Amino acid sequence: MARYGLATHVFVCRDEDYIVVLDLKQDRYFALEAAKTAMLPTVVPGWPVTAQQSTDAAVGGAAEEALRPLVRQGWLLEESTGAREATPVSVPKPETQLTGDGDAPTEKLSLCTVFAFVVASICAKAALRFWPFDRVVRRVAQRKARCSDANEPLDLERARRLIEAFERMRVFLFSTRDECLHDSLAVLEFLARYRIFPSWVFGVRARPFAAHCWVQHEDVVFNDTVEHVSTYVPIMAI
Repeated sequence: MARYGLATHVFVCRDEDYIVVLDLKQDRYFALEAAKTAMLPTVVPGWPVTAQQSTDAAVGGAAEEALRPLVRQGWLLEESTGAREATPVSVPKPETQLTGDGDAPTEKLSLCTVFAFVVASICAKAALRFWPFDRVVRRVAQRKARCSDANEPLDLERARRLIEAFERMRVFLFSTRDECLHDSLAVLEFLARYRIFPSWVFGVRARPFAAHCWVQHEDVVFNDTVEHVSTYVPIMAI
């Protein structure tokens, strides 16, 4: 049997008894029963299952039956087409956060800083409204790959001051309530103007289903709390 991998617009992770699938082209999440896909690692390298499920699958077989609907959806492609392994994304466990320290020095709200914030907020809103979501994600990923320098460490102290300034201005334009997508993209757009390129992390919970996103660099959360984001399983990080 042919071996398969994930399409470039598809991401997966496991949470409890479910495999969660993020399809960027459809801009939707899907939940699959993990037990029904337990045989897939035999033909899909990296597919998330427990060791016990993998053993059971080797005995039970039936990989083709599990493959058929995923191939039909366009989530799985033959490896020969350039599909990638299905290994879930690895994100450092959040340990600290940049928000919530009211005693720290603040970035001066200069005219340039205010202008950068307004432009970032408008760009984020326009992109999410008028562009397909996979284009939004691709643009952020391509900019980070093009502009960031892997040999230059991210200046967390400068980032903290900028995030504090961002939060002070945010209350005048929008709220973070149920707006994690816009907030995180606006943060990324804002920091990019200062040549700071952290990761955009997406996480899910299977039961009850919930999805969330935030900005993070290594184990530092930029625009949320460690307690909150730790309740989600990362599914994509760019």
